[in-house]
Amino acid sequence: MKQKDKKKTRRWTERIKNVQLPDPDVLDDLKEKAEFKTARIGTKANKSYKEGLELKTGRILEIKSNYYYVVDLNGEIVIAKMSGRLKQFLYQSHTIAAVGDFVAVDVAPAAEKRIEKILPRRNALIRYGTGSFQKEIILAANIDQVIITSSWKKPRFKAGLIDRYLCIIAIQGLEPIIVVNKIDLLKKEEEEELAKQIAYYQKSGYTLICTSAVNGSGMQELKELLQNKESVFTGHSGTGKTSLINYLEPALHLPTAEVSIHNEKGKHTTSQSTLIPLSFGGYLLDTPGIKTISLHSEDKQHIPKVFPGFNRFYSKCKFHNCRHLNEEGCAVLAAVEKGIIPYERYDSYQYLYASL
Repeated sequence: MKQKDKKKTRRWTERIKNVQLPDPDVLDDLKEKAEFKTARIGTKANKSYKEGLELKTGRILEIKSNYYYVVDLNGEIVIAKMSGRLKQFLYQSHTIAAVGDFVAVDVAPAAEKRIEKILPRRNALIRYGTGSFQKEIILAANIDQVIITSSWKKPRFKAGLIDRYLCIIAIQGLEPIIVVNKIDLLKKEEEEELAKQIAYYQKSGYTLICTSAVNGSGMQELKELLQNKESVFTGHSGTGKTSLINYLEPALHLPTAEVSIHNEKGKHTTSQSTLIPLSFGGYLLDTPGIKTISLHSEDKQHIPKVFPGFNRFYSKCKFHNCRHLNEEGCAVLAAVEKGIIPYERYDSYQYLYASL
C-alpha cells in the first residue's frame, strides 16, 4: 500500500473512532417527544387560535379548484376557502373535504369566508386509485344510498363493474340501488338475456329497476326511491346519469353528450361532483362517470363474504374463512356446479379476488 493511501485509511479510522453516539435513554426521550408532538398536532387540528370567529354550519355542494368550495349556509350559497390551518394539519389526507360534508364556516364580516372545521362524517363512498399507494378518493359524504347506473347498450351492460360497485358499497356499509338505463334500446330477442342478467341480482336481495329517459320507463319508480333521500349517482361513463337527472329535474338543463359510434364509450359531460336539491324532496349527488373502480388491497379479505349473491351460501361453507377457490366443503362452489350461481358471476369473483 502506498504511503498516501495509508494516511487516508488512518484518517478515516480516526474519524470513526471519534464518533459520539447518544445515550440510548436520550433516544427514547426523543421518541416520546415525537409521539407527543404527533398527538398534539392532531389536537391542534381541531382548534382555532384565532379570535373573533363567527362560525356557521353549512354543507359543501361543489368543490372548486385551489381549495375553494361552494357551501350552502341554510339557504345562503357562498364561496368559502379552506383555512390554512386545515390545509397544514390535513396535508397528508388525499381528500380534505368532499361534496356532502358538513363544515363550520367563519362568516365574520371583516374576513374572507373560510372553512375552519370539517364535522364528523356519517359515512362516505370511497374509491381507490391504482398503483402501490392506492390514493383514497372520497366521492361523496353523508349519504343514504348509492345509485349504480348502468346501461343495456351504448355502452353495453357490464355486470363485472356492477359487482365491483356492490362489493365496495357493502364494505363501506352503504345501501345500493341498481339502475339499468337505456332500456328503450332493448330488442325483442334480447329480452331473455336481460331477464337472466337482472334476475341474479334481484334474487340476491338487491333493488334493481330498468329505466329510460327517452320513453319514461321506470322513471316514476326511480323518483319514489329518491324522494326525501340523499342519493349519489355513480357508474360508467355514458350510461345516461345526467339524462336521468334532467328527466327528473327538467329545469336544470345539464349538458349531455352522445356515446361514441366507433367504440360505444361514453364521454365525460360531468366534470365534477355536485350536490343537487330535488324539488320533490331530498338531495342528489351527481358524480363524473368512471371507466373502472378499484378496491383497496386490504379489502381482499372481505370479498368472499360480500360478493353479490355469495351471502346466501357463505355461512354454509365448511371453513369460516373459505375463499371459494378450491376448499373442501365450499357451499359457493357447490352452488356454481348446480347452476344456482352463474359461471359468469363466479368468473367475475375470481378475477376481482385475484386483482387485489
